[in-house]
Amino acid sequence: MAGSRAGRPREGSTGPGDWRERLTALLDSYAKRPWPKTSEERAAAARAWHSEMVDVGVAAPGWPKSVGGLDLGLEDQLDYYRMTSAAGVPKHPNSIAFIVAPTLIVYGTEAQKARFLEPLLRAEETWCQGFSEPGAGSDLASLSTRAVRDGDNYRVTGQKIWTTRAAEADWMFALVRTGPPGRGTDGISYLLIPMTSPGIDVRPLRDAAGGHHFAEIFLDDVVVPAENLVGTEGNGWSVMRTSLGHERATAFLADEFRYRGLVDKVFALAKEQGYADNALVRQELAFIETGVRAIAANSARALDAVLRKADPGGVASVNRLVKSEFEQQLHRLAQRLTATGAALSSRSEGAVDGGRWSYGYFMSRASTIGAGTAEIQRNAIAEQVLGLPSHRGESIRPPAVAPGRPLTRPDEDEAALRDVLGTALASRTSTEQLLAWASKTTGYDAGLWDELVRFGLPGLAVPEELGGGGAGMRMLAVAVEEAGYAAAPVPLVPTLIALEVLRQAGAAATVRAVCAGTTAAFVVPVDDNGWVVDGRLPMLDGSRLSGSVERVHGAPVADQLVLLARDTADGELVLGTVKTLYAEVVPQESVDLTGTIGIVVLDGVEPEVIARGAEVTRILDAARRVAQVVLAADSVGVANRALALAVDWAGQRQQFGRLIGSYQAISHRCAGMLVGAEGSRGQVLAAAHLDSNDPEVHLSADIAAAAALDAAVSAAEACIQIHGGIGFTWEHPAHLLLRRAIANQVALGRPENLRDRAAGAVLDRLC
Repeated sequence: MAGSRAGRPREGSTGPGDWRERLTALLDSYAKRPWPKTSEERAAAARAWHSEMVDVGVAAPGWPKSVGGLDLGLEDQLDYYRMTSAAGVPKHPNSIAFIVAPTLIVYGTEAQKARFLEPLLRAEETWCQGFSEPGAGSDLASLSTRAVRDGDNYRVTGQKIWTTRAAEADWMFALVRTGPPGRGTDGISYLLIPMTSPGIDVRPLRDAAGGHHFAEIFLDDVVVPAENLVGTEGNGWSVMRTSLGHERATAFLADEFRYRGLVDKVFALAKEQGYADNALVRQELAFIETGVRAIAANSARALDAVLRKADPGGVASVNRLVKSEFEQQLHRLAQRLTATGAALSSRSEGAVDGGRWSYGYFMSRASTIGAGTAEIQRNAIAEQVLGLPSHRGESIRPPAVAPGRPLTRPDEDEAALRDVLGTALASRTSTEQLLAWASKTTGYDAGLWDELVRFGLPGLAVPEELGGGGAGMRMLAVAVEEAGYAAAPVPLVPTLIALEVLRQAGAAATVRAVCAGTTAAFVVPVDDNGWVVDGRLPMLDGSRLSGSVERVHGAPVADQLVLLARDTADGELVLGTVKTLYAEVVPQESVDLTGTIGIVVLDGVEPEVIARGAEVTRILDAARRVAQVVLAADSVGVANRALALAVDWAGQRQQFGRLIGSYQAISHRCAGMLVGAEGSRGQVLAAAHLDSNDPEVHLSADIAAAAALDAAVSAAEACIQIHGGIGFTWEHPAHLLLRRAIANQVALGRPENLRDRAAGAVLDRLC
C-alpha cells in the first residue's frame, strides 16, 4: 500500500463506561478550554479534538466497531449529534473524507482499512474527490481520465476539475477509465491517488465568493500502485454509488443539527435587524423552518434505511436536492436581512456579522452545482426513483418504489396497515365511483364507512378503555393518509377532529359511540387563523342555544355535533354536544365533491355541556394539534395520489414520437411533486410521533400542516397540467384531488397563517 503506516483502527468501545459517559466527560472537558482566536489555531484545535475522540473511543458513531466506530442505532446516532452540536465542538476539518470512508468500509481491503481509516478519523490526512472533469461534470459516465495497468501499477493521465481542497489534500479518491474509451459506466474504476505523486499539477481556481476552495488537477502519466484500487477493476461506478449514497445519508447526518443552528441564527438576525414583525419576512423565515424540519425527517429515514441494510437512494436523492436548494434559500434570506449591508463585501469594514451572510450567499450558489447539479438531481429522481423514461433515450428503469408510496419501506406494522387499508379503499374508490358523488351535496359512502369502522377507524388512536384501538398518533396519520390517497368519500377527518375534542373533554360515552361508527363534526367558526374563539359564536342562554355557524365540514352527514358557544350570563366559553336530529343543518355545495359542508342552525337547542371556561381553552389547544395532523395527513395522501397519476400518464402518453416523461419539462415537474409530497409526509409523520407534552408539538404541527396543505394543491395542479386537456375534463379524477386539496387548505387556517404563527413561535423562543 502506497505510503502505508503501521496500526489498525481501534475498536469503538474502548475506555471505561459506555459511549455516552465517555463522550459527556470529553464534552465537559472541551467546554472549559479557551476558544482559539485565529483560523490557524481553530484548524489545529479541530484536528486535535478529532484525534482525542479516537483516543477515547467516541469517534464515528455509525461505523462498525471493527473499523473504529461505535456502531450505534438510529436514535443513538441522533443523540450523539445532538450532544456534539449542542456543545459546539469543531466539525471534522475534512468532511469530504467521510465520502470515501464508507466506501472503504464496504469495498476496501483489510490493508486499505488499516492504512486509511484511523488517520482519516484523526484528521491527520486530507482528502479530495476526483470525480468531475471539464467534459464530465454532472455527467460522470463520460469521464475520460485514463488509467492503464502496467505491472503492479496504473499509469493515470487526464484532468479533474472543481476539486475541493485539492491544493492541500494528501490523497484523492478518483474515478478513472480502465476500460475502452467512450461514454458509459462499464470500465470505470475507483483509485486512491497520493497527491504528492510526480506528474500531478494542482492549479487553484478562484470562486465567486473570492476564495480558492476549488482547483483543477492535471495528471500526466502518474504512477499509482495497483493495491490502491478500491473494489474490482471496472466496477468503480458501483463503488462510487456507495460513496454518494452515504454522502447523502449517513456521512452528513449531522447537517440537520448544523442547519438548525444556522436557521436559529437567521431568525436572530431578523430580530436584530428589526424584521421580526415584517409579514413577508416571517413567511420566508417559516419556509426555512420548514426546510430544516424536512431535512431532519428525510435524514432520519435515510439513516434508518442504511441501518436496516436497505438502499437509501430514493429518499437520499430527494434530501440531496432539498439540502442544496435549502442552503441557497437560507442564505438568500439572510443576505436580504442585512438590508443595505448587502452592498458591502464580506471583507468590508462594517459588514453585518463580519460578512458571513454575504460570503455564505455567494458560496451557496455552488450548492446546486457541486456533486451533481440540481437539474441532474431532478433527472436522477425522475428516472431512477420514479421510473420515468430516460431523457437520453436509454432503457426505462423500474421505479425504486411505486410512485406515491413511501420512499423507504415502513416498519412491519405500518406496512401491514397501508397494505390492508389501501386494498380495502381501492376496491370502493374507482374513478367512476368517485365521480358518482359529483351530483351530491349531502351523501357519503356508508358502506365504505362501515368497512373503515370494522378496520378500527375512527377510534384507531383512542385508548382501548374508551373503545379505541390504542395505536399511536403516527399510525392514525398513516391511516388518514391512505384515505386521502383514495380520495375516500367519507367524513373521516371531520369525525376525527370532533372525536379528539370529545376525548380531551372526557366525554367517555360519546367517545365510545364515535369509535363504534357514529359520524361527527365540530361546529366552530373558522377563519384564516383557524378556529375562532373570540368572535361571533352561538350563544347559550340558560340551557338553550341560539345562533348559527356556516361552512362546517362534515355537518350534513354527522350524527353527532360537538359545538363551541359562549354563555350569555358570564361570557365563558362552553363546549357541548347535540345530536344532529335536534339541530337544523342546511347543506352547502362543497368544492370538494368527496366531502360535505353545511350551515348548522341552533334555534332553542338544548346541548349537553361537557366543558366550561378555562378548561375549554385547554381542550381546544390540545385538540388543535391532532386536528392539524389528521387534516395534513389527508393532504399528504392527496399529493401522493396526484403524483402517482402524473407519473403513470407521463410513462404512457406520447407526443412528437416520444413518451412525455422523457421531456425534462415533465420529468422535472414530477420530481418536484415527489420532493413536496415526500417532504410533507416526513414532516407530518414526525409531528404525529411527538409526545403531546413535547414543547415543539404545536410548532411542529403548524409547520407540517402548512407544508402538506400547500403540497397537495401544488401536486394536484401539476397533475392536471401534465395530463393536459384530458386532465381538465370532468371525467378525469385530477380535479377531484384539486378540489379536496383546496377544501383542506381552508379547513383549519390558511398555510400562510400557520407559517406566520410558526415563525412567531421560533422568534419568541429566541427571547
